[in-house]
Amino acid sequence: MHNPAAHSAVSDALVRFASGSLTERGAPAIVAAARAVEHARSKLAALNGASRQTASLLQFQGSGPNDTRVQSWALGATLSNEAPATVATPVLAAVVATGELVSAEADDLAAAAAVGIEAALRIHNAVDSDEFRARWNVASAVGVLGAVLAVARILKLDETRTRNALGIAATQSAGLAHNAGLPLAGLEVGKAAADAIEAALMAKHGFTSAPASIDGRRGFAALMAYRFDAAAITEGLGDEWLSVQ
Repeated sequence: MHNPAAHSAVSDALVRFASGSLTERGAPAIVAAARAVEHARSKLAALNGASRQTASLLQFQGSGPNDTRVQSWALGATLSNEAPATVATPVLAAVVATGELVSAEADDLAAAAAVGIEAALRIHNAVDSDEFRARWNVASAVGVLGAVLAVARILKLDETRTRNALGIAATQSAGLAHNAGLPLAGLEVGKAAADAIEAALMAKHGFTSAPASIDGRRGFAALMAYRFDAAAITEGLGDEWLSVQ
């Protein structure tokens, strides 16, 4: 079921999607992502109680109030408590925080968010099952993978570094379903955004990972999922956009 080889068609497809130019077919997804990014950005200065506590704790550990990881973690928690989190939530938190870090243009943030959300939706479809949802916080466990691809696009990582970033993020996929409805669930989603940023920055500075991080014999799907459909990720990627269907 899972690819034991070092090469990965799944990773290759996701990396090309994150790194390459988007066609006109992606325009509706980009428009929708732009609205979502703007909404998320509006929440950056109005963190809820749990998010403020998280930011304070991270600052106590040595992170400054404007630290990108702190911002993304707190924003992801805030968005999760505002509305039920989806795999798009950590993508948006990571995109907004990274955009602040590098002063990215609004169009670039919208494109990155669209890519990350689409990738996360496809990965979710590839592994979704009653068993997966019963065990994992889907928004954090899958969202971190879309978020890291979005951040890699904003940082303009090349394909090799983007592939490494995806692998580093896959090792940090986490979040337990039994925390649903508790403040901890939102913190898990915020942490997914923060971990995605950390993974992309590590890859940017030369850290590497196994190529088949999603579909490899000991990759994300093999260790966490109960079914895996690679075609749900690769077929039509870049041409057919699930996020606007």
